[in-house]
Amino acid sequence: MDRPLSDVRVVDLTQYEAGPTATQIFAWLGADVIKIEPPQGEPGRRLAGATPARDSVFFTLFNQGKRSVVLDLADPEGRAELRELLRSADVLAENFAPDTLARFGLPLDRLAQEFPRLVLASVRGYASGGPWSGYKSLDFVAQATGGAMSMTGEPDGPPLRMGPTNADHSAGVHLALGILAALHRRARTGRGGRVEVALQDVVVSSLRTALVPMYVSGEVVRRRGADYPDVAPSGLHPCAPGGPNDYVYLLLSSKEQWRALLGVIGREDLLEDPRYVRQSQRNAREAELREIVSAWTRKRGKLEAMEQLSRAGVPCGAVLDSREVLANEQLRATGMVVRHVHPQWGELFIPGCPIRIDAERPPLDPAPALGAHTAEVLAPVRKATAQRSDG
Repeated sequence: MDRPLSDVRVVDLTQYEAGPTATQIFAWLGADVIKIEPPQGEPGRRLAGATPARDSVFFTLFNQGKRSVVLDLADPEGRAELRELLRSADVLAENFAPDTLARFGLPLDRLAQEFPRLVLASVRGYASGGPWSGYKSLDFVAQATGGAMSMTGEPDGPPLRMGPTNADHSAGVHLALGILAALHRRARTGRGGRVEVALQDVVVSSLRTALVPMYVSGEVVRRRGADYPDVAPSGLHPCAPGGPNDYVYLLLSSKEQWRALLGVIGREDLLEDPRYVRQSQRNAREAELREIVSAWTRKRGKLEAMEQLSRAGVPCGAVLDSREVLANEQLRATGMVVRHVHPQWGELFIPGCPIRIDAERPPLDPAPALGAHTAEVLAPVRKATAQRSDG
């Protein structure tokens, strides 16, 4: 694959998930991503599964194909080498707490003046300029302050967080998009600039569909669990053999799909039943319609139910657990889940890059060992520094 970002160099100061997600996208697409780490390594290396002999699985999932360079930014020499490295970089990415770089003597405003072609990219908990902009945040906190948590859960239960870390992931994807936009502008103007994405902001951006009922009714959006009573009998339906994830999710969006559903489950008699002719009538009898459909799904496995309904044009999906996702034939056949051999962890089946260009996904390279590329990256940097000093 001819990777489209092979001429881009990113100096990566990010850690954990949100920032590394952005730089991971760049590495997947061929950029030279130089991960700058303190002597003890990025904190993500030491999360679940880490031992003295291996990094955490978490780190391996967010740092594939990057080069690791150890620099101590608390040391003046380390800061000087970072500055020298930035001379050849296109992007500096970071997701430190506010003012962390300033405490190291590397305020972003000064770097912008010193390196006017450099794109300076940051993830924050809250957008700059607001009363909360100095506060720290993490994914689950952003789910709360961005409104998503208030809408997630059962109607009679407390707010719930989503299982996936969607705030971190979405912030990383938006940051990557912002960086690409800034690089595109630089090609016209010669100027880099600042790109900022906030965790709270990306959660709020994701609420647009969920906010529609409030605009219509004026009422605060309420938790509704997994049900979707607006288009009965959409929602979860139980399947055999009755395990914790043995469900199929059904979502109807047209009258034609309602007809197709009834054809699959053998209830064409309901097509002319005056109680179910209009969608509003079906919504009023949501519970009984749900039971009619569930009586059919309970006799079938979730994949069998999904296949029969999907072949008839009914949008539905089996609820796959984490092991089933990584073993899923669709995901493996298309390369979204790939066999990955890591030097420390051995064989893993992991999510690949969701971007396909010319029908190809980029290959996955292992995450680097701590400092594995320090010598090769810093040798020309130190040579240039010495030459400048001699001059």
